Amino acid sequence: MKRSVAVILFAVFAVCMIVVVLHLYPVGDPRLPGYADFIPAEIPSEEIPRRADSVATYYNRNSARDVGGTCVIASVILDYRGYDTLYEATVLFTAVIACLALIGKDHHHE
Repeated sequence: MKRSVAVILFAVFAVCMIVVVLHLYPVGDPRLPGYADFIPAEIPSEEIPRRADSVATYYNRNSARDVGGTCVIASVILDYRGYDTLYEATVLFTAVIACLALIGKDHHHE
C-alpha cells in the first residue's frame, strides 16, 4: 500500500512537471523575464539576441555594487537568481525522496 501511494504521488508530480515544461516560452523568446528586465519593450525582436548579452554585462559590472560580493557566479546564483536556485534544490530534493520511496526496502516483520 505504501509503495502504491509513492508511485501515484510520483506519477502526479511527473505529469505536473511535463505540463509546466510544455507551457514554457521557447529559448530566445522576447517575452522571457530575463530579457524583459533589461531590454526596453520598444526594441524590435530582431535586435534582442544582440542585446541579450546586456544581461551578462550588467551582472559582471554591477554584482559587486548590488550584492556586495566579489564572486560574480555566487552573486548570480545566490542573489539575482535566488528563487530559481531554491526551486532547483526543491526539485532535486523531491526527486531524491521519490527515488528513495520507490526503491526503498519493504520491512515486513513476520
